[in-house]
Amino acid sequence: MEDDGLTKQLTSGEKKFRDKFGLLIQPIRWLILRPMCRSIAWIAGIVYGQETQKFLHKEILTPANLLTGARIGLLVTAIVMFFNGASLARQIELLFVAIITDLFDGPLARNNNEVTRLGTYMDHAGDWGIIIWVMFLNLWYESSLLPGVLYLESLAIIPTLFLIYIARFKKCYDSSVSFIANVAGFAEEDLQTDGWGRIQFFSLCIVIFGTLFEAALVDPGFILAGLVNLIPQNWRMTIIAGSLGIFLILGGFSIGDALNYSEVQVKKFKEKIRKIKTG
Repeated sequence: MEDDGLTKQLTSGEKKFRDKFGLLIQPIRWLILRPMCRSIAWIAGIVYGQETQKFLHKEILTPANLLTGARIGLLVTAIVMFFNGASLARQIELLFVAIITDLFDGPLARNNNEVTRLGTYMDHAGDWGIIIWVMFLNLWYESSLLPGVLYLESLAIIPTLFLIYIARFKKCYDSSVSFIANVAGFAEEDLQTDGWGRIQFFSLCIVIFGTLFEAALVDPGFILAGLVNLIPQNWRMTIIAGSLGIFLILGGFSIGDALNYSEVQVKKFKEKIRKIKTG
């Protein structure tokens, strides 16, 4: 974890792998996502002018952002289903599709040179929105197969990191530019997930989705039951427990790294703010 070179190699390798994997949905981009984006931008251009159309096409209505927006939409739909009394199986099926989109929106943006700030914000909001909601469902349905103290520890890491990031943002804040500009600079510097962060996030997904899958297996209509049952139950329990261990270990390192926010990192943030000031 302390070897910056190893972290960069891991992050670079992970992104290259996902970018190649993301090529699988290029046909969907060309046939569905891109035409939808262009159509909406074209309609907006008729109403608000060509400059608006260009801005929407470049910064907002990209196929990757549309896919990320779909993830947030699926999350909202799943929450509505919960309050409408839908079965756990139906909810988790929708949430699983939502989290799977995370494998493709980043590669889709990088492969087509369509990375935007909005996409970065939406990606993190969608990912952690799903994580927090699925954790809530685990508690609500009492589906967690893990010792309570371990599950509480995993829950505690998230707000702890959130509070630390607020403190880091406050340390870097430059009052000579707008709050939005500060947020943009901080996001570009600190909201880029490295390889270790990806492993940590993936491990947490295995834990919280895995325990809900086990609870949903009692529903004979659970669409994912066949996929889950391909793995013997004792193996599933081992995988879930091992993934929790990985998450807790990497979560501890993440907190340590977040606390150790060096002046070099502050200077990087200040440099981004300077670029924003000068345009």
